[in-house]
Amino acid sequence: MKVLLRNARVDLYWAGHKHWVGKAEAATDLGTIEQAAELSREEDFEEMEIVVDYADPVCEQVLPIRPKCPPGQPSGEPPQ
Repeated sequence: MKVLLRNARVDLYWAGHKHWVGKAEAATDLGTIEQAAELSREEDFEEMEIVVDYADPVCEQVLPIRPKCPPGQPSGEPPQ
């Protein structure tokens, strides 16, 4: 199993600092969903999703990452 970050808008995978690739096989395995989410938030990436790529059976699960809430905005509530 690999845990990857993918930009949903341009369909590229994160492969390292300022390095993006088109194939999941070339992307950096972030190890856990938590580490992928933390990296996305630290780097302030937009339109990202976490891809959990399973080898056996071959399939993937995609988890969208919600954008950060503005300061003072409770999470889960739409902006006013």
